[in-house]
Amino acid sequence: MGLTTLLSYGLGLLRDRTFAQIFGASRDLDAYNAAFLLPDLLFNILIASGIAAAFVPIFTELFHSDRKKSYEYANSVISAAVMTMAVAAAVLAIFAESISVLVAPGFGPEERLLVAKILRILALSPILFGVSNALGAMLIAKRRFLFYGLSPVLYNLGIIGGAILLAPKFGIMGVAIGTVIGALMHLGARLIDSLIAGFRFQAQFKFKTPEFKKTIKLMLPKMFGHPVELATFWGFTVIASTLGIGSVVVMNFARNFMSVPVSLIGITFSTTAFPIMAKAVSDHSKEEFKKTLKNSFWLILGGSTLAAVVVFLIREPLIRIVLGGGAFSEEAIVKTATTLGFFTLAMPTESLVHLLARAFYATKNTVIPVVMSIIGLAIAVGGGYLLAPRLDILAIPIAFALASLVELIFLLVLLPSRLKKIPSTPPPVIIEIDSHQS
Repeated sequence: MGLTTLLSYGLGLLRDRTFAQIFGASRDLDAYNAAFLLPDLLFNILIASGIAAAFVPIFTELFHSDRKKSYEYANSVISAAVMTMAVAAAVLAIFAESISVLVAPGFGPEERLLVAKILRILALSPILFGVSNALGAMLIAKRRFLFYGLSPVLYNLGIIGGAILLAPKFGIMGVAIGTVIGALMHLGARLIDSLIAGFRFQAQFKFKTPEFKKTIKLMLPKMFGHPVELATFWGFTVIASTLGIGSVVVMNFARNFMSVPVSLIGITFSTTAFPIMAKAVSDHSKEEFKKTLKNSFWLILGGSTLAAVVVFLIREPLIRIVLGGGAFSEEAIVKTATTLGFFTLAMPTESLVHLLARAFYATKNTVIPVVMSIIGLAIAVGGGYLLAPRLDILAIPIAFALASLVELIFLLVLLPSRLKKIPSTPPPVIIEIDSHQS
């Protein structure tokens, strides 16, 4: 999982370098980044919001008791995901021009029209991701991480291919087409591994089963929490669209660099620890739960803090080497490096938030992480808006770091009370047999 995540984010940086070389800090790339937000946000609200958090513990429990029923449950979840995202994609395509105003109010009419054109193409990707995410949750529950981790690698390859092979002819629209091709490859990898694992998809609509109803019940609060990060960067994009040409690009590049160690350390350890913690709860093993959480916590804290220090120290040469040259100017290099420096403040806190949120999900509680993430959203976007007139683009990473710290503190304070509700396994009964009587 760690190796595939590293490869994926390595390709993510190569993707950003390709963007920087071909488009620079331009309005075309600003438009692509703005259009990318809404399909991603809708997918996260309607599907990704709860599939992992709700699906993994429920599927894990079913799989160990009734394998056939577990696959019927998985098929119903996938069928519901396809139907939901198809409707969402149609809405995005029909109302793309009106929606473009919501993500980039600082753009001019022609620039917003470009956002709408890109948005209509990208609207296809959430349908593919809906199926892929459901399959991915099943692979996590089975602890099959190789193809799960390879799927984002293939996704980035599709985007890079679009930029290199299609952009010379179609411009930024070529990147949008490559993004959809990448989403198709993302799905393909997980579909292959699911077939190897014995899963066969059949369209099923058993939405009245207790397991599916429980999934919806767990998803509902998570629907407001999981997309908070994307909603936060939607707010940041709105702010950045008013700060001059290239500001959206600079923010996204800096955020992407910051995401590499967070994903490689924070999300990787959190994802692999999640099914173990879920099984510990299912087995009533509080000690196993606490041991997994504690070990993961210290590994993530140590690794992410070290990564933050290293990235801060090498931020400018790093940006210069990876993004510099081509259409990416010296001014853009310095601005991106400075923004990245402030984003490093949030690396340890954001990494740990991922772990603690999954600890709550393992206990089948999605409400507390959701409430905390909404508080974080209010602090991040509100702080960015208030600080932007004085600090320009730097207001965004500063507000984000503050919000992440507050969220972490609240989760740490509330988690012990949740752990008390995990029942402990009763000690085994030992029967002594008298050897003389036997």
